Amino acid sequence: MYKLLNKILLVIMNIGTVLVAVLEFSDNKYDRVMTFVAIFPLLLVPFLINKTKFKLSEKETFLYYVFILIADFVGCVCNLYNNVSWYDIFVHFLSGVFTFVLATIIYRYISKDSKNKLLKILFCLGLVALIAILWEIFEFSIDSIAHTNLQHNQDTGVVDTMQDMIVATLGGVISSIYIMFKK
Repeated sequence: MYKLLNKILLVIMNIGTVLVAVLEFSDNKYDRVMTFVAIFPLLLVPFLINKTKFKLSEKETFLYYVFILIADFVGCVCNLYNNVSWYDIFVHFLSGVFTFVLATIIYRYISKDSKNKLLKILFCLGLVALIAILWEIFEFSIDSIAHTNLQHNQDTGVVDTMQDMIVATLGGVISSIYIMFKK
């Protein structure tokens, strides 16, 4: 059943994105080109993951596609982020839930002590926080490079917060590289 649902979601998102893009381009609206382009690599993620030692079940793939449908297709392609005030908060909440589920899958593959619930919860919450931070860094970087306003920087003044998160993350990355190569 999930295999069929996954195919249906893929068809809806691919055809829907192309149709919305054609409609916008026919009205000479090109400001959301990256929105339309971005969905296609996102739809390949389960396929790419399954090429590694991690294997997603059809149900896990379905959950991923449902999130992409809600977050990217409905939010970006269908433009709910700009038309429904609470939609961004709703999607960020769902991203925490879906990332937690993903983290439990990853934990299952990498943990030798799968019975330690506290360690599992700490790992999963840590991965949720990391993904949230990396996403905000990505949005901030796109805003800075492409002069967009995904984070509403001009409205809220998040630049200092984002710079703090980027530098703290960079400190962690450099520390982890040092630890990895330390003899």
